[in-house]
Amino acid sequence: MEKELVEKVSAYINRAEHYLSDRRFDIAYNSYMDALYAIGAYFVYRDTGMLLPAGELVRMLESRWPEVHEVIKLYSGITSFDEETVSALREDVERLREMMASQGSEG
Repeated sequence: MEKELVEKVSAYINRAEHYLSDRRFDIAYNSYMDALYAIGAYFVYRDTGMLLPAGELVRMLESRWPEVHEVIKLYSGITSFDEETVSALREDVERLREMMASQGSEG
């Protein structure tokens, strides 16, 4: 399941990159958020062996992976999408993906 989650993260990021290059910031935002939740799911799955619904996932991240939780909290609910916001989200997603990759190499 870890491999599938990693692949899902990559697919979401690739989609986001495509839409960001087309300056379709709303769709790029949604794809980066999907990637962010998939990264969170990866960390929780590695810790617990469980896949959780989004609400439970966020609560678990708050206690076990506060760095991921803070990024979700920061960007959730944004209704105005511009290049600056989506680019900042992109940087945070990439940073967390690197963190995810380093976790994967430990196992």
